[in-house]
Amino acid sequence: MSFLLIGSMLCGLASGVIAGMFGVGGGIIIVPVLLFLFFLDGINPVIAMQLAVGTSLATIVVTNMLSTWGHNARGAVRWSLARQYVPGTLLGAWLGSRLAAAMSGKSLIMLFGLFEIFVGWKMLRAREMNSAPVAHPWARFAPWVGVAIGSISSLFGIGGGTLSVPALTLLSGLPMQQAVGTSSAIGIPLALAGTLGFVQAGWNNPDLPSGAVGFLAPVAFLGIVVGSLFTTPLGVRLAHAMDPVRLKKGFGIFLIVVGAKLLWR
Repeated sequence: MSFLLIGSMLCGLASGVIAGMFGVGGGIIIVPVLLFLFFLDGINPVIAMQLAVGTSLATIVVTNMLSTWGHNARGAVRWSLARQYVPGTLLGAWLGSRLAAAMSGKSLIMLFGLFEIFVGWKMLRAREMNSAPVAHPWARFAPWVGVAIGSISSLFGIGGGTLSVPALTLLSGLPMQQAVGTSSAIGIPLALAGTLGFVQAGWNNPDLPSGAVGFLAPVAFLGIVVGSLFTTPLGVRLAHAMDPVRLKKGFGIFLIVVGAKLLWR
């Protein structure tokens, strides 16, 4: 097996746990790992970041389907709320993919590094909720919130959970476990729309490596999906069996380190 395939499978094992536990799709890990693997594999750095983001979104379609299946079996997916967010996320995902394709790879890497540091900082501040969450009056603007979630998620190749989970808890009043499950469901069409946008944007790009389908690397996609098949169910079980606050803090530190490495590599 190729170096890229083996590295992608290991990445899939880690991202599957994260996807199942936090409803974030795993892209927050997949993108920097793929970027590292692409550099080692000699892929043109001009398009390496776009290729990593597009491939990440394609894998998230599969991992979020697995995560949603597991959470739905435990009654933790609020389909009525998911339908409110989906139209906006579809539009936003397409817009985000077009913006990412138009940016330079260096600028996109720097933005992603800053984004990882921000998400890590938010996770370090995670606290248990002392009372039952209550829906916010702004919840009626869910479709427009979905546009922002879709745009940012597609731009950075993530499943949207880092944005949709807070939106579902703060605006829609969902408890954490239901927010994670519903976020996974919202992330499926988001990632699919973003993937199609990246494939279209990268079609016939002369800098792409052999075998690439637009900004999508099939070998890396296959490796990550195979790895995540084994660990996404584990992440779902952990999400329903343990208090995630301490784990969130540890994961937050990890994200800050990764983001700093991307900024000062």
